[in-house]
Amino acid sequence: MLSLVHEVILMNELIDITKASKLFGVSTKTLRRWDNEGKLKAYRTVGGHRRYKLTDIENLLGEVNQNIQRNVFLYCRVSTKKQADSGNLLRQKERLIQYCNDKQYNIVHIFEEVASGLNDKRRELIKMFRRLNEINSIIVEYPDRLARFGYNYLQEFCKSLNVNIEAIQQNEKLEPNEEMVNDLISIVTCFSARLYGSRGGRKVKQDIQKSIEELEMKRGENSEDNNKSNLNK
Repeated sequence: MLSLVHEVILMNELIDITKASKLFGVSTKTLRRWDNEGKLKAYRTVGGHRRYKLTDIENLLGEVNQNIQRNVFLYCRVSTKKQADSGNLLRQKERLIQYCNDKQYNIVHIFEEVASGLNDKRRELIKMFRRLNEINSIIVEYPDRLARFGYNYLQEFCKSLNVNIEAIQQNEKLEPNEEMVNDLISIVTCFSARLYGSRGGRKVKQDIQKSIEELEMKRGENSEDNNKSNLNK
């Protein structure tokens, strides 16, 4: 009678060999071998049937998952050809490769792009999204390398496909740089084109770029005048 009660208590904590084999995706024969090898201990019922502790199964599954190779895509982007020519794109790629080597990730492919973060027709980004079934994660340097706006939507979309977006740094060091200016121009151009047509949008873009160039030139002249003034003191 006591042995029967003991078996009923154990049954609430253990699962049978068939259910355990389905959890691991292996045959019952493999589980018996694991029991003999000491890899996964089986507990015997009064009738001699194998039962497995859920905690033992969870622990072993955790070890198996840790050993699974993580396949990743790298996505590198700069906004302008000038940035690419100055080596920004190459250095970004090198930092991502080093990060993946340190984490022992398997790099399946590296996608490189020269385009605005606001551009919704980026060829390399679209190519990457069409191959998400090949990987576990997308690695980017900063979230805005993937998208200036809508990053959270992309993250949720990828999660639905069991793909993680991993940004190695969250906050980019902000500087008054060309990239932010180009993104601003892209926004203004987009809305101007809707209001005034494509020609009007291009005209607004040209006017903005001209104004920025004039401001930069004036800033440079003022800086030069200040330097001369300081030298004369």
